[in-house]
Amino acid sequence: MTNKRRALMGTSNILELQNNGYKSTVSAIAEIIDNSIQASANNIDIVIIRSTTRDQNEIEEILLIDDGVGMDEDTFSKALQISAGTRSKAKSGLGKYGMGLPNSSISQTKRVEVYSIQNNKKLFNYFDLDEIFESGEAFLPEIEEVVKVQIPIFESKKLKVSENGTIVRWVRPNKVIPKTAKTLSEHIEKIGGKIFRHLLNGFIDTDNKEFKVNINILVYDYNGETFELNGNLTRMKIKPFDPMFLMTNTQMSDQFSESIHPTSVLYPNECKKTFEIEYNNEKIKTTVEIKLSYCKKEERNRYGSLAGSTEFGKMYHRRNMINGARSGYQNISIIRAGREIDCGDFGFINSVNETDRWWSAEIIVTPEIDSIIGVDNKKQQASNIKYINKEWEDDGDAHEILRFISTYLFENIKTVRKEINQQNTTVISPGKGKEKPEGWDHEKGDNPKGADSDNDNDAQIEIRKDMFDWISERYPNLSDIENKRIIDYALGLRDHHIFIKSDLGESNLYSYKVFGTKVLIELNYEHSFYKNFVTQFESDVNNEKSLRSIRLLIGSMVNSEILNSSDDKNVLKYRRDFKFRLSTSLDDYISDLYGS
Repeated sequence: MTNKRRALMGTSNILELQNNGYKSTVSAIAEIIDNSIQASANNIDIVIIRSTTRDQNEIEEILLIDDGVGMDEDTFSKALQISAGTRSKAKSGLGKYGMGLPNSSISQTKRVEVYSIQNNKKLFNYFDLDEIFESGEAFLPEIEEVVKVQIPIFESKKLKVSENGTIVRWVRPNKVIPKTAKTLSEHIEKIGGKIFRHLLNGFIDTDNKEFKVNINILVYDYNGETFELNGNLTRMKIKPFDPMFLMTNTQMSDQFSESIHPTSVLYPNECKKTFEIEYNNEKIKTTVEIKLSYCKKEERNRYGSLAGSTEFGKMYHRRNMINGARSGYQNISIIRAGREIDCGDFGFINSVNETDRWWSAEIIVTPEIDSIIGVDNKKQQASNIKYINKEWEDDGDAHEILRFISTYLFENIKTVRKEINQQNTTVISPGKGKEKPEGWDHEKGDNPKGADSDNDNDAQIEIRKDMFDWISERYPNLSDIENKRIIDYALGLRDHHIFIKSDLGESNLYSYKVFGTKVLIELNYEHSFYKNFVTQFESDVNNEKSLRSIRLLIGSMVNSEILNSSDDKNVLKYRRDFKFRLSTSLDDYISDLYGS
């Protein structure tokens, strides 16, 4: 009889499956860890083997080993089939989609080998993209029951096989980012410690099942014959990193031992709300919880008047994210089944200021609302969560859960910012009378109101009030008298552009605010362009024209924005994106130029 089997996919493009959308190697590893945790593993070893014969930085293979319950033959038969998961309707737990093992693995390597062990019974199968491509047949091999685990490091007795568990082996991984064992182990510790912080610390799910896991990173040097554990790169029982800064005994505790941990406090207006939704053709109830936290006043002040520019302040900004400065603020975390799936500002931070460094938020959800919040099958984002501006879009189009999240965060972020602004820090010196405040300067610039003026008494009163409120919010340490002195200075100038040195985080080059005929332009002293370039002109009195040229350049960019103002949300979004790309690209170029 003719074999009528049909491959589920063609093979001519099989190698393109490697480009399946995982952000990084850590993201791919996180998928395998999800499976291990779901299999009730207590210990997960991430083993990185690097060569010492050809190139010491070359990663030979990566093993992901757990001591969970393993898989029976029926489950294991589907484990390497793309889209053949067994948990597509699960309402709890991490592994809902059941595609994590094959998808994540082939994003990193062409050959994946898997052993599943139950009561010492060992099952083996593999997936090799090159073999499939060369054979022209997209079929998995048959499952084998084997006597032993045929992986060199196990055969060398450096690693032992558990009675139960799973071993995933990525052979000669060709898509690993970063490519060196040293940097990869650092990334796994930092990002993995953040992603799985609740599960490392202990987590109870909605089914009242408790999860607590140890994650170890073991790096072995391999010379072609023997394996030696690299003690400098190995990290046993990695600690959680909490971007809410509410946990004790974390990576933050080790780095800032002088602080009293936790360094943040929970915002008291904690919220938990239950919704009734349609799920798998039935009505169920689900709960959404939102928490906010902010840095303790005494901990922020411990690091001085410019705490944001210290390593402590930078940790609050970056929150353990690699190259976090390139990505703006990532204050808000989405926690699904105890695991972080996404983080960012989600549109809740438009005009960044120093205050935004010091607060954090968590949105805690369950897997049954994945489609509502936009969770993808790689569990890397929640694309539907965003700030809903009622002026720009019909609020009724969004699901009630999304509207609840947006409304609660928008209202309470404002309150948390005010709380932070009451903390005593010194940012600027106001000077006396109409004397120029320290860190302020001015240029002629253009009048944003054209030929109009602000001589009208009512207009002057309104401008002074708006400026007073803005300065009070941005520089809360100033007294009312000092604030009024600054306003007298600014409004007493003939020039229209007033420049202020401010901390805007590490991504934004400048920001501005219009008050009548005056434009207050904040220059970010935390940006690498300022640190490495502008400061050279500031320290050289003979370079005053060059310094003024920089201010004029930025002033002309601000004028362009003002003269081409728009209420169109798409135009405004484009401009925000453009400014962000401009600032981050300049940061990259300057950092490369100065080697910082």
